[in-house]
Amino acid sequence: TINSALAPVIEKAVSAAKMGAEVTAEKVAEITYTETKKVEKSVSYDDAAELMTHFEKKGYVTKSGQIKDTMKSAMLNGTLDLPAKFEAAREKFETIISKANTKPPVHDSSKEVRVKLKKEVIISPEFLELWDKIKGKTAYRVAIDDEKLKEICITELAKFPKVTKAHIVSRTVKVDIENAGISTFGESIRSAEYANESYNLPEFLRVVDSECFLSQKVIADILFESGRTKDFLNNPQKLIEIFVETLKNAQKSMEIEGIKYHKLAGEEYYLQEIFESDELIAYLDKNAITVENSVYDHIIYDSSTVERPFAVALDNDPDVKMFFKIPDKFKIETPIGTYNPDWAVYVDKDGTEKLYFVIETKGTRDLTELHGSERAKIHCGEEHFKALGNSVYFPNKPVKEWREVKVGV
Repeated sequence: TINSALAPVIEKAVSAAKMGAEVTAEKVAEITYTETKKVEKSVSYDDAAELMTHFEKKGYVTKSGQIKDTMKSAMLNGTLDLPAKFEAAREKFETIISKANTKPPVHDSSKEVRVKLKKEVIISPEFLELWDKIKGKTAYRVAIDDEKLKEICITELAKFPKVTKAHIVSRTVKVDIENAGISTFGESIRSAEYANESYNLPEFLRVVDSECFLSQKVIADILFESGRTKDFLNNPQKLIEIFVETLKNAQKSMEIEGIKYHKLAGEEYYLQEIFESDELIAYLDKNAITVENSVYDHIIYDSSTVERPFAVALDNDPDVKMFFKIPDKFKIETPIGTYNPDWAVYVDKDGTEKLYFVIETKGTRDLTELHGSERAKIHCGEEHFKALGNSVYFPNKPVKEWREVKVGV
């Protein structure tokens, strides 16, 4: 039996022997050949995150991961774009996507449009003036006051109920086996404290330090001043979980509140990396609207109740000389992940006043109705544009309608 990769090589050697040549081990040992092996690989979390970012950039999914019509069309046409490293697993990815997309796309073909980049707009004075205001990059620094952190953590830890000792719960039932089947009755439950005085306590300071990156003195101060030392003796693991969660939440809150951005000299976003020239397929009755004063000939929107009317209002405002939905590749770094604002707007009021806006649109104007991470990222966006120092107005709360922004300035 011969290795399949070696077979052609041996056949040539045998043919040569039939013509009078000798086949020896020395001659065969000089031959080179290529052997292809299959390797089973798993998709890591980082790989999955990279793939989802790629799908967002191609306009296949929304920020929340919802499949768009563009992905459905690509699947039907066999043109789904995948990074080269995932090509070998195309069949498996397409199977997963197909299962997620249980409803086949049904569209009026007369409403289909190809969204194109207007190259003449990219070089227009209106666009370049707006882009010049927002293209700068920043880096952030955070400073945490240890005394304030201690105060917050001590207050929060006091809100938790007492941590009791670990319990062992046993459940007993009687079983009755009959022809009809098995039934249970007479259930009783007993609970008793776990009594084992010989176990080793975990190194509290070291464990918390490894999770929260705080000095052990600060950690010890919080533990003793919060009065939770007895809880640690009762149930070390439970107290550590509560303690770490409290510290991390306080740290995140203080990082956002005290965040400071500074402009990076010579660092900026480049047009070529942010605005793609590839055409995207959209539908006028589903997720696209024709516009005049923007970078693309259509705006692709995620929300028909907020983003669509917002785009219409901008395009119909004679004072708005340029606006665009900020591409996903434009990202601001924050302690809780990157942030991509929604809109950039340039307003010129009869040549007497020029205004530049970056706006986050939501279905509510109330910050308290947003998730904590959404509120935090809006705050970081505000600080980022302040650091650029280019007079860009970034509302510190979500916006629902364009008129409330224009009137409020």
